[in-house]
Amino acid sequence: MPTSYHESFLKKTSYLFNGVVISGIVYIVDEDDEIIDNVIFLEIGADGVVGFYINGPNPFVTRNNINEFDDFNLHASYEILHEKKSNISHPFKIEHVKVFFHPSYNEVISIFLSSPDFSSSVFIVFSNDEIYVYENCKEDGLIKILKNNFLQFGGLKFFVYQKNIYESGWNIIDAG
Repeated sequence: MPTSYHESFLKKTSYLFNGVVISGIVYIVDEDDEIIDNVIFLEIGADGVVGFYINGPNPFVTRNNINEFDDFNLHASYEILHEKKSNISHPFKIEHVKVFFHPSYNEVISIFLSSPDFSSSVFIVFSNDEIYVYENCKEDGLIKILKNNFLQFGGLKFFVYQKNIYESGWNIIDAG
């Protein structure tokens, strides 16, 4: 049964990603040239971004570039921040989305964004204070990625919602 948190996050996800094109991944690097592992930005459309920051159970989300408006207040913790861009091999229009939630808590575990034929995708996993990004994952391998790479998810049966942009709402699916 979806909670108001699930509904709110799914609504936000639809707003941010329905039908947009992902063209790159932007990592934020500090003054020591180290990637800050709890922040990630996706380049969308002609000049937009969607950014995620995690420091606890759920990510904060922004549409602002880090150098335009620091929604995550990173400039308070780091002297110098710059972007390290990684182009996606094939930019793709998002037409299929899955969001994985923890079964016992109002916690987002991951977001899967895919092209219509699943040939291009980005799988973002949130793990307390780190964000992991996997490119071009097969849809049927997502649970395996979570359970094999993140011990805390090993015994969970996730709440998974999926949406095709041509459908009006989200559907809950059974996932192990």
